[in-house]
Order: sequence, then C-alpha cells, then structure tokens
Amino acid sequence: MVNHHSMTHYHAIGEIVDNRYRIVAHLGQGSSGITYAAKALTTERLVALKVLTLRGLDDWKKLELFEREANVLATLNHPGIPAYVDYFQVDTPSDRAFYIVQTLAEGKSLAALVAEGWRTDEAGVKQIAFKVLTILDYLHSLNPPIIHRDIKPQNIIRRDDGEISLVDFGAVQQVYRDTMSYGSTVVGTYGYMSPEQFRGQAFPGTDLYGLGATLLFLLTHRPPAELPQRRLKLQFRQAVTVSDDFANWLDGLLEPLIEDRLVSAQAASNALKRPQSRLTQTPKLTHSTGAIPIPRLKKPVNSQIKLKRNNGHLQVYIPNAPISLITLWSRMTTPLTLRAIGRGFLFISFSFAAIVASVAAERLSPETVFIIVLFSLGAAVFLLMRRLGTVRLDINARMFRLEQSALGLKRLVKGDIADLVSVELPISKENKSRPITLKAWIEGGDSYMPHRFGHTLTQSEKAWLVQEINDFLQPLQSTNLPPSEL
Repeated sequence: MVNHHSMTHYHAIGEIVDNRYRIVAHLGQGSSGITYAAKALTTERLVALKVLTLRGLDDWKKLELFEREANVLATLNHPGIPAYVDYFQVDTPSDRAFYIVQTLAEGKSLAALVAEGWRTDEAGVKQIAFKVLTILDYLHSLNPPIIHRDIKPQNIIRRDDGEISLVDFGAVQQVYRDTMSYGSTVVGTYGYMSPEQFRGQAFPGTDLYGLGATLLFLLTHRPPAELPQRRLKLQFRQAVTVSDDFANWLDGLLEPLIEDRLVSAQAASNALKRPQSRLTQTPKLTHSTGAIPIPRLKKPVNSQIKLKRNNGHLQVYIPNAPISLITLWSRMTTPLTLRAIGRGFLFISFSFAAIVASVAAERLSPETVFIIVLFSLGAAVFLLMRRLGTVRLDINARMFRLEQSALGLKRLVKGDIADLVSVELPISKENKSRPITLKAWIEGGDSYMPHRFGHTLTQSEKAWLVQEINDFLQPLQSTNLPPSEL
C-alpha cells in the first residue's frame, strides 16, 4: 500500500483489499472518494471499488453522503445502473476506510471519450439523451424519488455498442421532503448545476438541467460554464449546429427557473420524440400519470369557487353544492358520483340480502335488523353529504391547511409547506378526472397520505383549480419567500 494519508493514491495496483478484492486500475477521484477497478478473488468478477477514509475527510458531511450512497444503491435495480454488491469498512492502526462495491460499468465516460477525440452529431446526442432519460425516469418514479444531483459527462458511461450507464451516486438525495427544505448542503459540479442547487435544493428537474448541460458539452466540446449567459440562461445556439426543434428542447432542459423547465424525465422524452408537442404555456398541471404541460385554463363560467391570492398567501373556498334540484342533479349524475352511488347500492343490496337470510334463519331479532338498517342508511347519507360539504384550503410560504366540513363535522389536515408533496388531478382509465388529491408527508413517517376534495366540482373546475394551486406552489418550491402566518 502506498501513502495512506494521500487520497490521490490510497491503494496500489495489485494490492488486495480485505482479502477479497485485488486492485486492477485507478478509475478516478471525486469529492466523495476514489474509485478503483478491482477483481473479486473468489469469482474473478470485475467490480468498481469506491473508498473514503477518515484521514482523508475534510468535512463529516462527506461520510454521511457516502453512507447514503450505499443505502440508496442497495435499493436500485435498473440495467442502466451498475448493481450494488457490498458495503464494508476496514480498520488500520491509523485510519478507517469505507468501501462501496458495485459491478463495473463497461465502457468509458463521455468526458473521457471527448478527451480522446470522440465526436457525435445531433442524432447521436439524442440517442444518449433518450437512454439517460429512461434511467432518470426510473429514479424519479421511485417512492420517495431519488435525485442524482450530479449529472455530468464524467458520470455517464458509454459502451462501444451505445448502451449507457449512470454512475457515482455520491451526491444522491433520496428523501423528497428534504429536497424541498431550505439550507441543505450544496452539492454538484459547477457548470452542470442548476440555479436551485446553489440554494441547496434539488428536484427531478434538477437532473434534467444537468443532462441538458451534459448534452451541450457533447455538442460544443466546451464546458457549459464557458458559454455566455444572460440572466442565468446559457446562450448556446451560436455554438452548436442542430435543428431548431432540438435547440428548443435543450432550452426546455436548461431553463434557470424550475417552474419553466420541462417537468419530468417522461415529459422530456415525449417532447424529444414529438418536438411539436412541446407547449410553452404555463402552468403545468400534474396528473397521476405524469406531469404534462397544458395551455392556461380560465375559471369556468358560473363556478362558485372563491379563490384569493395575495402577498404569498393562497385561499380557496369551495361552498356546499347548490341545493336546487337542477344543479344538484347535474352534480350527482357525474360518472364519478354515479359510480360511487352504484357501489353503495350494491353494498346495501348485499347487506339487505344477508339480513333477510339471517332473519329467515332466526339469527337476528327485528330490533337488531332495525338498528343495522338505520346505521347503514345514516352512513350512506353521511358519505353522500360529505361530498357536498364545504372545503377551505390555505397555503403560504410556511404552512398549508385543508379543512372539509359536512353535517357539523370537520376534517382538518395541516402541516409545513415542506411536507406538501403535490396537488394533483388524477385521471381514470376512462379519461375522466377523479377528485383533487393533496399529497402530504405523514409527520415522522416515510410515506405520504393522499387527501381528496372537490368531489362535486365539474371536470373543468377541477382542472382550473389544480392549475391555480400549482401555479402558486411552484415559486415556493424554487425560491425563498418570506414566511407569513396563516
């Protein structure tokens, strides 16, 4: 072993680590450790061995990120991500070293290829983009989403056959609620970091920015930081020779403001396949099947929804459904409500049949039957009236509060704005909208709870309302607004 106190060459070629791995080559060094190619002594399999030592630490946060990387890698299963093998530590009289073992990604990094003179055209860059987007879509679709936070040419490995692998999860952020908090550690690589990363924030769109900057590097053969900027926006069109459609798509990845950027890896992939489908109107309505840009909607005529927005505070009030026979009938005959009524009718029918059978067998007294029927009818009426109750939603830079009232009963959900995951309009298989869904992290837990409201609203009302709420929320998730109390 060579100089143990120098992180440049911690292990020598041929050295055996933990009696299990023989060092074959030095692959690279980053802020989170040194990576070697090694061979497992028992299987002869080539692996990537990443090491971080206590003596080499200049910030304890690096050890936390290293352990987080190991924990995250152990949960992943994707052909574009080298498989996790092991995590262990080795103690010596003067040091302690931590190791992450993965299968070795075949090929060379995009940075190394460009340095060797490799070049590609627009079609080749698109192929790489599609493959990376597939990996990012997998990561961002996990629960909780996983944000890589360091997409750059050095971390994308290309095989000779064109297959792509994403490596180095040393900057990974696993818990989405933490990425929405302020004051997190700033990680990433200058030139490939989105503006929100300099504030310690990260979202799925953060990885898209890194991908866009990486693709620019392939097209220009220059680090993105060397390109001119205007109001934080990279001005690259004079430096590349690509189609207008592709340049527009790159612009969608490289928007400085997260709310202006393409909203998901799936949306970016779809827009790249069909350039004409990329819409520039804002805001972007989030559906359960993915976030999809849609044109700006207007408040439906005759809607009774009351919405106030001022000084970083949004208030929404949905009154009781009108009790006039015509309007009530129109609300109650929506496909969603009819389906719920139908299910309720089937439940009551089966229950009634069971009761009749029990009475015939003399298992239930008439008094018990009367109580069961009364309770069932009461429950049915309560569930029906709950859909017709009032809804109040308050959101500011610090808190959110959702209150639903019906028949004198109230249901209240509230929490920090960092615990608010999303407000969505799920779409059924029949292309019909379901109730609006507010997703919020459960306090002290690792999962979120869906809270539904707006059952009696029309489809156009729900779409408009979700648009307005997301339009208000997007700046809160990308900028520091002064906190205000509800």
